[in-house]
Parts: sequence; structure tokens; C-alpha cells
Amino acid sequence: MSAALDIIAPLQTETANPAHTLADLLAARGLDAANIVAIRNTLHTEDMSSDFRTLADVIDANALPMLDRMQDGPRIAHEALVLSFAALDDNRARLTGFRRFLMRREGIVPTDIVYDYDAAHLLHAFIARAATPVFYDAFDETGLEDLIGSLVVQWPQPMVRDIVEANDAGLVVTT
Repeated sequence: MSAALDIIAPLQTETANPAHTLADLLAARGLDAANIVAIRNTLHTEDMSSDFRTLADVIDANALPMLDRMQDGPRIAHEALVLSFAALDDNRARLTGFRRFLMRREGIVPTDIVYDYDAAHLLHAFIARAATPVFYDAFDETGLEDLIGSLVVQWPQPMVRDIVEANDAGLVVTT
């Protein structure tokens, strides 16, 4: 049984509802979902290039951890706890990180992003299209390391909401 299901299995005996939310899982881990943000990363069509045709290309280049740290406007509060997800088919998303985001002043790019030459096209495309480029520093948090890469959730509708509170009832654990 996967680590995610090990956490959910005890919850299933407590209720008649077989579907459990991300908030249920976080509570079982001692985390307050009301104080955590979830972000679903996709590759914006204007950010595509010969190097980054799909989100899989971004993942293969190890550029996904920087992708969610580039936002058009201050969309994530300073010092927010953030669950980062990579978009999958069928409105699902896979957990890729649990970090604390620290907002930088508008337009100030972290050096790890500036000097990531493999992801330079992604950065420049984002800056070219963003009306208000905002960047974040990010620091890993503990408590979910065993779920990173394996936890998959159903993302709530409408799909255009790529940043939601982690206690959103539409974030249902699928694996």
C-alpha cells in the first residue's frame, strides 16, 4: 500500500465516505489545511519554446520548482506554506513539493532562477508575458516528504483556479 493510502486507510474506517480530501490527509499529518495554499502548475502556452513544449519537458529539466515561484502578480501571500502540484490528465495533479514561499519585491528575480541556464527560455518567456512579474524564494518544509511524487489529487473545478486553499473540498485524494 502506498504511503498516501496508509494515511487515508484509518480515515476510511471512521466515516462512510470513501473519498477523502487533501485537508483530511493534512489533518492526519498534524497540518492545518486552512493555513496552506495548493498550486497546480501547468505550462502557459506563451511560455512554450523548443526547450519547453510540455510540462513534462519542464519536469525533465528540473525547472518545475522554479515555475510555481514565478507569478503574474502577488498571488501567494508572503511566508505562505505552499503545496506544489504538477498538472496531470483528467483534472488530476501530483504533489511535487511542500515549501514556504517568501515574496520578493516586484521584478526582483532570485539568483537560482536567473542563473539556471537550462531554464532561461522559461524565465524570459514568463517575464515577456507577465504584466506584474512577482518572484518567490522557497524553503522546503517537513512532514510530507514521503508523499512528494506519489500523492495525486483531483483538482477542483473550475480548472482555471490554479491556486486554491488546501482545505478546498474539491481537492480529493485519488492515490
